[in-house]
Amino acid sequence: MNKYYQYKHKELWDEHIWDKRLSPIIPLARWIQVKNRELNRIPGRPKDERRTTGIFDPKSNALSDPEILDGWEQRGLHYHCTSMNLPWIAMTPTGHMGVKGYRDEMDTILVLVNAELADPNWCMYTLEKYQTYLEQAAQHKFALIFLASDTIDASDHYISIVQEAVILFHLNYNRMFLDVSTIYQAGTDLKSIPGFKYPGEANPDAVVRRIAGISALDIAGKWTNKNSLYDHLIIHPTGSSNLAFDKDALIHSQVGKDLAEAIYYEYAFDDAEDPRLLQEWEARGIRCEFHDKNGEQWITLAPLSAYDAPAKKLPCMCIMHEVNRFDPHQAITAFSYYYEFLNIAAQGECILLFFALESLNDNDLLHDILDDASQLYPIDRRRVYITGHSHNGRFAAEYMRRHQMDIAAVATLGNEPGQLSPEVTGGFFVVTDEQIAKQASVDTPLINISGFNERNSMFPLHSDAPFVRPGQWVALNTFEKRAVSWQRRLKSARCPAKTIEEIAATKNSSNSVERLLGIPADKTEVLFKDGGENYIADIKNGDGKFHLRIVALGNMPHTVTSTMIELAWSFLRRFARDQKTGECIELY
Repeated sequence: MNKYYQYKHKELWDEHIWDKRLSPIIPLARWIQVKNRELNRIPGRPKDERRTTGIFDPKSNALSDPEILDGWEQRGLHYHCTSMNLPWIAMTPTGHMGVKGYRDEMDTILVLVNAELADPNWCMYTLEKYQTYLEQAAQHKFALIFLASDTIDASDHYISIVQEAVILFHLNYNRMFLDVSTIYQAGTDLKSIPGFKYPGEANPDAVVRRIAGISALDIAGKWTNKNSLYDHLIIHPTGSSNLAFDKDALIHSQVGKDLAEAIYYEYAFDDAEDPRLLQEWEARGIRCEFHDKNGEQWITLAPLSAYDAPAKKLPCMCIMHEVNRFDPHQAITAFSYYYEFLNIAAQGECILLFFALESLNDNDLLHDILDDASQLYPIDRRRVYITGHSHNGRFAAEYMRRHQMDIAAVATLGNEPGQLSPEVTGGFFVVTDEQIAKQASVDTPLINISGFNERNSMFPLHSDAPFVRPGQWVALNTFEKRAVSWQRRLKSARCPAKTIEEIAATKNSSNSVERLLGIPADKTEVLFKDGGENYIADIKNGDGKFHLRIVALGNMPHTVTSTMIELAWSFLRRFARDQKTGECIELY
């Protein structure tokens, strides 16, 4: 590593440069959490006094009592509990469930909760403590989001959680409020909170509303950040990497240089529809256009040549990434994250289509969107590919399983090389035996690309997960779980089975890639690119074809890089789908 290596926009890696792009609500939210820990903490109970029956979700460490939930359902509130770095609960009026679009008149109140999360009953204790809020929500038909923290949400995960909740439950993002009752309970007021300034209002207490007796501050348009997704993935990487990740080595490399070029757009622009940004894409040779389907936005970037020669069909690269209208900056983040795909499209290689929602069922809308896109653009339906990173990678794989004739090949990014089983995750992004059988019923080439230093410590498979940060949950933490997940991957990809002993034997393999990945491979490569070593393993399927590729990028946390995209595209573009027979066609 050479710490003197310089490039344009390198200053964007400074940890404080993004401070001015953060939500103005952050100081207030953090102050409330600190005070809640003092005034409103929800304590746990001794183990021998805890209820042990109910429905348990390991992801959120939440044990839910069906009898309590049935009672609230009967009163008109739907319960949803999950986790996204921090656990959260949504209580939504049942009459709102299934609503399309985001423009109804229902209010949503975000309630910050401090609870002892080690007690799995924290979720039921929360409903008990805020029973009055729930009674008012049931009567007056508004939604409540309870975000729970055991300490302080210093990374402001509530922002991502609210984004997910808005999409999941089609909440009106223009009617979003923060419960500020703790402020007045503590005997102070909003204008006295250190560091908090409410945009456009010198006296924020004057704009606090009473919604069914709850002191609520309007935070519509103010709760989202306009920073970079890479801010918490690389600049503050503890939630996205294991202990072996070297942040400085990444920043002082070609990867850091490529990423800085991409994240510049997140720093320079607030809205993806900014005419200056659209003109820049046009000058590069691509046109960005915005579309709607059933109230959901999808975005295309097509090479200008596609408009000149519509008879020439082009591949379509479906990128599962949220580009919802409630946050105009979100689409810029998507372009930044997949910046190398914009370069590929600008060269005339393909048409890009960005779309994702927050559930497997909702993402089925992509099928109809593809039909619409094919009417607008010269898309070769034989060559439609799909990709996504992290949970969107899992969404991409599930879309492929549900719509196998739509997709010629898939690239899952930042996901485990194996297939997660229900026994491992307890219901979180599981791949059931039925899903594996369905995937294996059609030959769909798949490339899975992950960082070697992801937070889940995915490699090598022949050992327990290494370099795990204290307190970090890893689904595949033992060799046994990792080996079984690989066996499931081979089955879904129509590849010959490997025994546990064969997987374990890679620990002593003479092949360095097999040793580093812990995967028995038919072909391997060490590719030095962009300042780092990348490890590639190819596995033959039962027909002797290399349709499964596993890649680990050296010194990479849980993020997308230009190398990842280049390797994904070089694999995907080789394949097509016969629309009549379903056969996988190798083009190259």
